[in-house]
Amino acid sequence: MSRKVFISFLGYSKYSPCFYCKDSYKSQCVSYIQEATIEYINTLSQWTDNDVALILLTKGAEMKNWVDNGHVDFRTKETIAGEGLQSRLKGMGLPLRIKPIKELPDGNNENEIWEIFSRVYEELLDGDEVYFDLTHGFRYLPMLALVLGNYAKFLKRITVRHLSYGNFEGRNTDTNEAQIIDLMPLTNLQDWTFAAASFLENGNVSPLAKLSESTYLPLLKASKGHDESAKALRNFTESLKECVEDFQTCRGLNIERGKNINSLKDSIKQVEENVIIPLKPVVKQIDSAIEPFDPKENIDNGFHAAQWCLDNGLYQQAATILQENVVSFFSDRHDIAIDDEKGRHLINSAFAILFNNLQEDEEEWQVADEDKDKIREILSDELIRNKDVFNTFNNLSEVRNDINHSGMRSTRLPLSAKKIRSNIDKCVTLFNSLLISNYVH
Repeated sequence: MSRKVFISFLGYSKYSPCFYCKDSYKSQCVSYIQEATIEYINTLSQWTDNDVALILLTKGAEMKNWVDNGHVDFRTKETIAGEGLQSRLKGMGLPLRIKPIKELPDGNNENEIWEIFSRVYEELLDGDEVYFDLTHGFRYLPMLALVLGNYAKFLKRITVRHLSYGNFEGRNTDTNEAQIIDLMPLTNLQDWTFAAASFLENGNVSPLAKLSESTYLPLLKASKGHDESAKALRNFTESLKECVEDFQTCRGLNIERGKNINSLKDSIKQVEENVIIPLKPVVKQIDSAIEPFDPKENIDNGFHAAQWCLDNGLYQQAATILQENVVSFFSDRHDIAIDDEKGRHLINSAFAILFNNLQEDEEEWQVADEDKDKIREILSDELIRNKDVFNTFNNLSEVRNDINHSGMRSTRLPLSAKKIRSNIDKCVTLFNSLLISNYVH
């Protein structure tokens, strides 16, 4: 079971009491926001003896507000009687463990901030659910909490469940009520930002899909499947995953036939009207990226998919999809079904004949006699006889073989990663230039 961890800085000012409110919750009249926030969280998910509250203390905060009777009347120099936060939290009678993190530096320079960061990070365990209160402490605290949260999400797989501060300055002076302000939209926005960047820069759809799922599933559950915006987001996420998986796994037939591209384009139209704000620019970018694709069957889709894979660092997929799509292009051009294995073999044989200059030496053709008429037809195609086309096809074969065999071939020196990327880029550029414009739909 995950451990719940409450984290809060304690300052050293003397705090005035008020009622802290959030939704239907209203605290007793308390001086310390930590009391109210811990109690509020308990109304949502009860604390257990497995949980812990980390109270972060500088020496000043410990002297003034952690222990009892920490403040002095500056006029009379007499001690002001009053319970410190330590006593107040013990008096709440909740089962969670209270752990003060003492003698923290004030954070006056970079080294001190890193010390605070490290000491808090060390307290977190793998899989913790973290609840931040940002009311007190120094001005850099919200940034530290956001950075710490994201750092620990990655390295310790924590989940940030709560981020808030008590708005004492904005309280209603007539009722002495102050709101507990929910700051979770800030961390959610950061999650969306990282997920969107991961997809747009690397084609990694998993973080975006996971985040979308965590958004639409509760809405669908609450509405019993009737929430239209949630359904639109679900359809968009599923279509995007299927489309990207086609590219990642080189599903040539799906790509060329536009099956999942069509679903994705339809889902974008649905989600654009109801999309949540952080997703709007992502949807626009995705819409722009798939604009060249035809939702109907079109060989050009394979060339666009190869370009997408290249742009997103999927070099093996780019080489595979591109070469197979060139074969599909000439298969379609010569009335061969794109999934006819024998026919595709003839296209590959024609490329080999051209590259090895065997057009006039039919005895060297490695094809059955009954297929030679078809080979002659293919070889009569001016486009396939273009030296740039068949030389680039052969270059792509070499790159693809080098990748597929991990460069472990005694007859060839392995290509460098830089050379592989460069060669694929040249191949994509040339075939997009020469073949797309010659495809007859």
